[in-house]
Amino acid sequence: MTQKQKSLVETLINSSSGAQKNVIEEIAYFITELGYIPQKQKVQDFVLAFKHKENGKVISKMGIRKQNAFVSIRFFACKNVSEKFLEALRKDIESRDGQYTSSVTSSLPIIPDSASMVKNKCGYCGDVCTGGGYGYYYKFSDDNIVSRCGAYPIIIPDIQESDIDELKRVILEQHNYFLSIA
Repeated sequence: MTQKQKSLVETLINSSSGAQKNVIEEIAYFITELGYIPQKQKVQDFVLAFKHKENGKVISKMGIRKQNAFVSIRFFACKNVSEKFLEALRKDIESRDGQYTSSVTSSLPIIPDSASMVKNKCGYCGDVCTGGGYGYYYKFSDDNIVSRCGAYPIIIPDIQESDIDELKRVILEQHNYFLSIA
């Protein structure tokens, strides 16, 4: 990591407070050890995207919005995630009022493959899917299954130190998936 990149991470950590500061510090350095480079986003708030230096995939975005720290990650390739992650996905789907989503006619579990996602892709990107044709699947209580574009990270709310092990496990699983398709 260059001095400028290290300075970006330190700014992120120092802008955080309480338990979130420890989580962000641990996760940010874990991600950089996997080969992801922090890049400051051109947005009003302080946001870093962590992009892999070889495959170009963004695995996480972290930052400060409205004076609150946030961590968002991509985890669509992960087979087992906690209810906290599924709830974050549900909230993301509902908050976007259909943006980046499409209904799925088959049942879960769905194995992400090009055939299922060509049929179920969100349509936001048009013919060229920036999510690589893969995404998340969520089953609502009414049995409606929705696919959500995998191009964008999902914000995990209310991160605590008790989430660090799962965050690392999920990030590593997604990272290994990215390496497998590079």
